[in-house]
Amino acid sequence: MPELWLKYIRFMRVQADVTRTRRVCDRALRALPVTQHARVWRMYLRFAEHVGGHTAHHVYARYLRAWPEESERLVDYCESHEEWNAMTLALVKVLDNTGFRSSRGTSEYGLWVRLAHVLRVHARDLQGWDVERVMRDGIGRFADQAGALWAALGEWHAGQGDVERARDVYEEAVTSVRTVRDFALVFDAYAEFEQATVAAELEHDVERGRTGVRTALRLVQLERLLERRAFLASDVELREIPHSVRAWLRRAGLWRARADDSALTDKQRAKALDMERETFAQAVAAIDPRRATEGHVDELWLAYARSCGDDSARRTVLDAAVAAPMASVAELAHVYVAYAEHELARGSVEGALRVLTQATAHAGSTRVDYRDESVAPAQRVFKSQRVWALLVDVYEADGRDSSVRSAYERMIELRIATPQTVVNYARYLEERACFEDSFRAYERGIAEFGYPVAIELWNIYLKRFVDRFGGSKLERTRDLFEQALDG
Repeated sequence: MPELWLKYIRFMRVQADVTRTRRVCDRALRALPVTQHARVWRMYLRFAEHVGGHTAHHVYARYLRAWPEESERLVDYCESHEEWNAMTLALVKVLDNTGFRSSRGTSEYGLWVRLAHVLRVHARDLQGWDVERVMRDGIGRFADQAGALWAALGEWHAGQGDVERARDVYEEAVTSVRTVRDFALVFDAYAEFEQATVAAELEHDVERGRTGVRTALRLVQLERLLERRAFLASDVELREIPHSVRAWLRRAGLWRARADDSALTDKQRAKALDMERETFAQAVAAIDPRRATEGHVDELWLAYARSCGDDSARRTVLDAAVAAPMASVAELAHVYVAYAEHELARGSVEGALRVLTQATAHAGSTRVDYRDESVAPAQRVFKSQRVWALLVDVYEADGRDSSVRSAYERMIELRIATPQTVVNYARYLEERACFEDSFRAYERGIAEFGYPVAIELWNIYLKRFVDRFGGSKLERTRDLFEQALDG
């Protein structure tokens, strides 16, 4: 049965009678089951496209009621026949249909880009369309992919001869896009637009035989745009990844590079340095330490301190840093150590000891687990081996014997001492001829660590003991060897 109808339709098409051919196609659709309609529609649409005009649109309207996922076919037809109003209307209807699913797999964003292209390129052929409203609707829907739509909107205004409005659109775009990819697309379009306006002004100047003020203004605008590129790109990067430590450091580096530019005035360089510090202040306020990527917050705090021009300002920043939340104890310990080293570099031993004492002080229970992430880093930093090691070094370098001993004893008490710490403590005492205290340090370490670590400590202890007493204390030597063997 379908073959008869198809032959009939082919026969009628040869007769070139549009009305009768259309009626035969309609009869075939009524007579055949739905499962056979696709074969009829293929011929029906070819006939309608050949006829064109109102007939084509009427046939497509009926077809799309049954096959809405084929709406892009009507769009293609309108484009091939340069029916730009109809094409725009067809695209708008598709985009307004939230349930539309393209049979070709075209995304909603792809359809928006196609609509933007039509509105931009064929704006003069369209009537009754609020182009800006339509494009901004698409920009609002695809905030993370809006680059192409922003560029199209700017080009549309430029094509309408509204240069200032086009510039406003580009400015809005480069300060609102959310991805680096969109920024690159919009900025390139913006730069091309400014270059085109400069070229147009130069042509007018050639015709007038002199250089006008507008040309100079356009050149300045282009130059400033190109100078702003790095900062605008940085803005986009921070909008895209606001918790990136590296992104914030790059932003501050831009201001530092500007401050180092010898072509600028002293006032401009000073302003750049102020902006560098302001950038760091914004960074440490904006980043959530536990969500930080591409680095750690302690890096920002220390870079912030280095950017300060005097010791007082650096201390203020470092005091804020040790009080600020950190993602881990290691980060907080790093800040404390850097703070202490800053004080030592300026010859302030007391300042370094103040910082390290603050870090190692703890009024609560000492049973806090150093690795317990549920406890704030500020409550665990007193068990940082790195901080204690520096504290011991400072005490020792300053000749504070009792403080060195107290620090070593406290490390063993907190159970944060390593076997090497015990050996260092014992050797420190031995160097000061406190041999019995040195031996007690070994014994305490052996009791603390147990086997198998204790074997290495016993080896060092016994050698030191024999070297010290030789055969003068045989009984005590024998007892030590017995203890070592018994474990």
